[in-house]
Amino acid sequence: MTTEARVGVPAGFKTRPTVLVVDDEEATVTLLKLSLERAGARVLPAYSGSQALRQTFDHRPDVVLLDILMPDVDGFTVCQRLRDLSDIPIIMVTAISGTENLTRAFTAGADDYVTKPYDMGELLVRIQACLRRAPSVLEAEDSLVFGKGELIIDLQRHRVWVRQQAIHLTKTEFDLLVYLARNHGRVLTHAMIRTALSIEDSPAGQARLKQFISGLRRKIEADPQNSRWLVSEHGVGYALIIE
Repeated sequence: MTTEARVGVPAGFKTRPTVLVVDDEEATVTLLKLSLERAGARVLPAYSGSQALRQTFDHRPDVVLLDILMPDVDGFTVCQRLRDLSDIPIIMVTAISGTENLTRAFTAGADDYVTKPYDMGELLVRIQACLRRAPSVLEAEDSLVFGKGELIIDLQRHRVWVRQQAIHLTKTEFDLLVYLARNHGRVLTHAMIRTALSIEDSPAGQARLKQFISGLRRKIEADPQNSRWLVSEHGVGYALIIE
């Protein structure tokens, strides 16, 4: 884990991507942050796997640089959970080499694999390549609009309108709605939603999720007892579907 990058002079980004740097070594995060910011990126630090998941959900970074050896949740597991949540490019940046680990990383959903110590210029090139393969990630989102304006979610101001009426959502309800909206039409499993909302995997956690779903339905559905937008897939999960 304790390795340093060989710092070169990185080429600047054409846009200003947000890069999530995940490593339990503070010195490594600081070094990457300085180099990436010099190249024009915005950097979000995370020092554990759980913090990485929270940062991803809260800030929607454009690319993730992810270490493997961390004390709470290892990088392979974090990679898999991030991939369950989104299609954000993930580059494993680690001191661990070997074909077996490389295979595990790509099986978990990684887009690239860089071994420490690395050349900073090369890492920048790899980041830019990942961003080119995912151009939609660079598009700034201000709002999400569904059903010809029946549901409008203002992502910057955390405001929601349903059928031209402003409604109040709790932070968790808003996070839940945004997660469903960003995956519109896709059934998200109970486990995926609990991970995104940091709800424990237990009977109590399952009950909390049901409460949040019920509360959101009461606020966005015309008839909460006959939900048309926030639909259930019995035994699997939930989806937001607005024609």
